[in-house]
Amino acid sequence: MEWDQKGHYETEGGDRVSLLELNGVWSLAWSYGWPHCGLQVIDFGGDGGRAAATFTASREGKALTFDSREAWQGGSV
Repeated sequence: MEWDQKGHYETEGGDRVSLLELNGVWSLAWSYGWPHCGLQVIDFGGDGGRAAATFTASREGKALTFDSREAWQGGSV
């Protein structure tokens, strides 16, 4: 089984964000660019609409509703 990547973008700072789906389960994956070099996956369960809305909001530069690089560095994962 493999996640189906429904959307992806990369920021100027090297962060990468992917919208993923597997058997009706939706997730977002943030892969932080250097010097942070970490990965965070947020599970949305079956709520694909909410996952897509969060992906779109982050791509448009709006504040992320789940986490930030600072929170990730602080050990929120």
